[in-house]
Amino acid sequence: MLKKRLLLAFRWIIMLIIYAGLWAYTLFQGDTASWFLTYFFSFILLILFLSSIYPLKAWKVHRNFVKNTYHDGDLVDMHVSFSRKSRYPVGYLLFQQKIPVSFGQVSARQQVVYPLFKKNFTVKLTGFIGVRGIHYFPPLDLETSDAFGILERTRQMSSEKPLTIYPTYFPDVLEKISEVSPENERNAAYWTLKKNSNIHSLREFSSGDRIALIDWKSSAKSNQLMTREFENSATSRLSVIFYGANHPNFELSLRAAYSFIRKISEDNGEIRVTILGDQIRKFAPAKGTNHLHEIAKTFAELAPVESLELQNSLDSNLHSGEKIFLFTPDIDALLMQKVTRLTDNKQLQIITIQSDHPTASDVPAVFLNPASLLSRWERENR
Repeated sequence: MLKKRLLLAFRWIIMLIIYAGLWAYTLFQGDTASWFLTYFFSFILLILFLSSIYPLKAWKVHRNFVKNTYHDGDLVDMHVSFSRKSRYPVGYLLFQQKIPVSFGQVSARQQVVYPLFKKNFTVKLTGFIGVRGIHYFPPLDLETSDAFGILERTRQMSSEKPLTIYPTYFPDVLEKISEVSPENERNAAYWTLKKNSNIHSLREFSSGDRIALIDWKSSAKSNQLMTREFENSATSRLSVIFYGANHPNFELSLRAAYSFIRKISEDNGEIRVTILGDQIRKFAPAKGTNHLHEIAKTFAELAPVESLELQNSLDSNLHSGEKIFLFTPDIDALLMQKVTRLTDNKQLQIITIQSDHPTASDVPAVFLNPASLLSRWERENR
């Protein structure tokens, strides 16, 4: 920074020396050409002076994304909008947006624009592949100069707008689990869920209810929309636990758990959710988009930890009398020791990812195919 200021001061000194020499030559010579040259150089100096005091700090920068919601593996398109109060001509603007390291090895996005007299303009940057998590972008580096390219100015401008990328959603996760469930698992919580379809009551339609649940016959009689409510005894006793142990299959297992919870919630089900990882979150049975959004955000920012650190938290959430779905990226001896008493009573269903582990076939669990939980970008780049 000091070096740039010294270089700027040196350029101003050189120009002032030239200007003073030009005035001395003009006063000594006194012809028309000399006076024209002096006035022309004075005009250039005036433009340079105005450019040097033109404030970049008065500019406003907004970072916007094309979609409201992004999932892991989506192409993230980012727009950068600039606004200023005056129309003072700016010949060029070079800006660079560094990409957070949380996206991996992604190069910074850099572009040159020519605002000229524009007060507002927007630039679309080259897209990049999204990675699950909450990402905070560093400030933009701006660089511009006067119309003659003599005096350069730089500035960093921030736009505090983090980007949340959610796990990939697989709506058919229930069907995938049913396809690989053993035929003799008649008491599994999944089948209880599927069988629970008795109408419990009718109530007035409210915002957020599914159109398919409207009872049109009752609505016609009462002259107002009525919604069917179903018995929810099975889901009120159902608990889903995600066991976020550090393992190569962590992301796949997380996607399966997130998709399972979201699908049941979208089908108007209520389940107890426990998420174990670098943070431990518990969600009581509830409905509504706000409840689902909080669960999705927790999954988005979750990071794995070693299995040993999760043992105490897991033990406190294995309640007898509840039907539990336990999603885990891997099954080790320590985990099996914790859950054996519940698996023997058919109260717990373990859902994990297929593995070449030699003991995997001896474990009473549902194994999902890793290929069925890959994002579109991962499938295309296998």
